[in-house]
Amino acid sequence: MDFRKILSKNNSINIETCLPYGLIIVMQDGMISWVNEQFLRDMETQKDIVIASHIDIFFEDGFAAIERSANAGAKEFIKRESTKEAFEVLAKNVEYGYVVDIRKTAQKAPVKTFATVDDTSNKNKNNLIIKIANDIKSPLQSIMGFSQALLDGLGGAVNEKQEKYTKIIYKNSDELLYLTDKFTELAKSEMGLIEKDYKVLDVENLVQSVVRFTEQLHKDEAVEIKFESDPAIKKTFHADENGIKLAVQNVLEAVLRYMDLGNISVVLSVPSSSVLEEAALNNGLLISIICSGFSLSEAELNTIFNPYTTSEGVSKRFIARSIALTSVKNIVNSMSGQMWITSEILKNTTFNILIPINERD
Repeated sequence: MDFRKILSKNNSINIETCLPYGLIIVMQDGMISWVNEQFLRDMETQKDIVIASHIDIFFEDGFAAIERSANAGAKEFIKRESTKEAFEVLAKNVEYGYVVDIRKTAQKAPVKTFATVDDTSNKNKNNLIIKIANDIKSPLQSIMGFSQALLDGLGGAVNEKQEKYTKIIYKNSDELLYLTDKFTELAKSEMGLIEKDYKVLDVENLVQSVVRFTEQLHKDEAVEIKFESDPAIKKTFHADENGIKLAVQNVLEAVLRYMDLGNISVVLSVPSSSVLEEAALNNGLLISIICSGFSLSEAELNTIFNPYTTSEGVSKRFIARSIALTSVKNIVNSMSGQMWITSEILKNTTFNILIPINERD
């Protein structure tokens, strides 16, 4: 492959000017297929190590920066993975991928610039979600209100078929309202807008009250909710009452809305030393919500915290559950805790919420 010939096709690149600097060819999959001697000197490496290696091995988010540069026709800054040296890159599209001019620079790479752009984009997205969700809620609540009024006979007697259709309207509106509320909650959790209420609290009493409240809401369903608490746990400590309440309530609701049979156990226990070590905590409380007769496939487990997944075959139920559980994970993370899920096919699923207990508490 004659790379000089390829480069000459792009009039915006002067090969003679570029060669005193690092010059590489990066294929469309991010693999390096050609380098010049200056690049090897700058990187203090050998050609056989670089060729057929991915650009991200040498630079932090190198391929993403190359794509941005090529699309915008502007310089980007990247950092070398091993030495944190800053490099200036200018990329151009060619037939086989990108030709990239890489030059060492004394200028500090503004790595936070991209994060700022992403944060702004996410903030705008979430603000839009919250606005749209709030606009949708009012008409949905009206539909549900009038549907319930018809079912209660306030609009006169309804026949059997009308009653059936009205119940369907009410149920579907309720589903949509739940999804709308969860979208709002997800957006707020991503923006850190969920209200915090740190205080010294009796966590056993708090979780038990959430369980009993949820149980009352779903009293007509054939699902039993049990509560257990290890006597060895530290019951009273300083924590975010609203965060714990929302986390437990959302997990229970996400399961109960789509669970017809089975039982749920909410267990408070002392986490094992291995769990604490992995979470880099000295002390904590483990809230395990064990759902018998409810399981998630491996594919669902892999995407459960990605509500924006575009995978084929994703059901409406899974999306709603994923939105609710991602909000829970965000809330738990904001408390410096952790959340993870384990599931056995045709047996049960356990939602684990680890809440840190600071030594000063």
